Amino acid sequence: EQAIAILRSPEGRDETRRVHRLARTVDVAVQVIYGVKMTRADAEQIVDQLARIAEDLFPGSRDTFEIVYGRRMQRVISEVFGCGN
Repeated sequence: EQAIAILRSPEGRDETRRVHRLARTVDVAVQVIYGVKMTRADAEQIVDQLARIAEDLFPGSRDTFEIVYGRRMQRVISEVFGCGN
């Protein structure tokens, strides 16, 4: 019951909204990297921008972003551009 109350609180709803916004933004970035002809450097700039968005939504979250989304984005870039630079 306490967890539900926290999620229903204004702060919990705001955090949930920010989590969903970041997840949607990451999903769009993945689709752009897969679907748009670009350079590896362009794709890496998209990932850097995602990290800035995550930091804006969750201040102090750079390390968490790297753990949660950084590996996924590295995998996408490797799939599209190969493992090398």
